[in-house]
Amino acid sequence: MQVKNKFIFGLFSIIAAFFVSTSVVQADETIQIDSNSANNKVDQKPKKKKHKTTVYSHNQDKSVGQYTKYIHGKTPKTKAKAYLVLDRKTGEVLLAKNAKKCYLTASTGKLMTIYLARRKLARNPHDWQKKLKFSSPLVKMAKNPNLNCFHVKKGKKYTVNEIMSSAIIDSDNNSAIRLGQWVAGSNKKFIKMMNKQAKLWHLSANFVSASGLENSDLAPYGYYVKGAWSSGNLLSAKDLAIIGYHVAHDYPSLMKFFATPEMYVAGQKLHNYNDTLPGRKYNVKSLKTDGMKTGWTPRSGYCFVGSCNKGNGRIVVVLHDKDEFSDANKLVKFTYKHRS
Repeated sequence: MQVKNKFIFGLFSIIAAFFVSTSVVQADETIQIDSNSANNKVDQKPKKKKHKTTVYSHNQDKSVGQYTKYIHGKTPKTKAKAYLVLDRKTGEVLLAKNAKKCYLTASTGKLMTIYLARRKLARNPHDWQKKLKFSSPLVKMAKNPNLNCFHVKKGKKYTVNEIMSSAIIDSDNNSAIRLGQWVAGSNKKFIKMMNKQAKLWHLSANFVSASGLENSDLAPYGYYVKGAWSSGNLLSAKDLAIIGYHVAHDYPSLMKFFATPEMYVAGQKLHNYNDTLPGRKYNVKSLKTDGMKTGWTPRSGYCFVGSCNKGNGRIVVVLHDKDEFSDANKLVKFTYKHRS
């Protein structure tokens, strides 16, 4: 009996030990799994999503810049080194000469500055009345009659609306730079924004200034960004036409600024240098001209981006042309003979 009892006792001991061992293994395995799971959660911690800015325009109709409606045959003679006429409604190219070659384009490059500033205002409409001061370098720059027409004072605040008006109507350079600083936080950051937007629109443009001035003019005031002493914004006629298209198409309310011949802002008279506007020497009433931007430096010569509202409307660009206004009218009238 003792042997039998010992056998039975031994058997129970073995069985008990087996269950205890199994339980421990299961517990260890459970802990290990939980440990791995915890590690996995740490490893797979979701990354913070980068804030996607909406200041850039990512959308562009595929027809913009295409030559599907191009007018072939003999074209008008002009003095322009390059030109392009765009259908303002569809963005299609109607007429062109050396349109993909880049040139210095003076103040016409302000169109990109104006576009990006208006895009920011679309997100923050109350900012039209936001008041900004001008830095000491910009105040100093405003005193140079060869660079500016709008004379800002140190410590005085101007609304974004006033600065925008000055940049568009009077083609004021320090106003354009101040807009860029407001949009991006600094002049250098804004230049990067201009070039990024150009890439998103598949342009060949290269920007070095928000104003269109060349480095030689900007350096004394600390706004030299990159490139040679003589470097400036390089754009093709096609680049400028596409930017002009987006300004007119995306923000048509801006056209009231471009169409304003003169106005007073902060006690100063702003003068629009576009002589194709109503009441000016080169205005053609039937074309319904409403803009857009003139430009000149000794290196760039006379440059012009014009717009009109007849039919589908037109965006016309003429570069390095001392007869910019008469040639622009000539080209636009020619396109209306062949396209609506």
